[in-house]
Amino acid sequence: MKNIKWLWLVVFILLSGCAHVHEQKSLERLDAQQKLFMKAMRWKSYDVAASVIRFENPARRLAAIDGLNKITITSYDLIASIANYEEGTAEAQVLFGYIQDDTGRVYQLKHAQHWWLDKEAKRWYLGSDMPEFKLN
Repeated sequence: MKNIKWLWLVVFILLSGCAHVHEQKSLERLDAQQKLFMKAMRWKSYDVAASVIRFENPARRLAAIDGLNKITITSYDLIASIANYEEGTAEAQVLFGYIQDDTGRVYQLKHAQHWWLDKEAKRWYLGSDMPEFKLN
């Protein structure tokens, strides 16, 4: 009887460890998607940045990104990111620094980001619109 109790204890510990590994892998994928979005925005690869965005409501569409070529992003600072693995969501605050190419004016913009996990695809998506930069 004691052996069975020990066996159940070992099984429970192993399963708990596996759950933690899955959560850690998921959070690593979130970090990778956030970095992909950051680098794409920083280097004016707006189509790549847009590919990271998918709204949970399929009827919602991404606003036009044509005007983004009028700015240059100089910095992208992830101020905070809080993930909830059980719900498959994450909230992040990002501070963009950018320059209007025509005027040379420097601006900063805080962007609230909602990330969500597509559990079937095991992929994180940004569920927020592109930041609303001053384009002129």
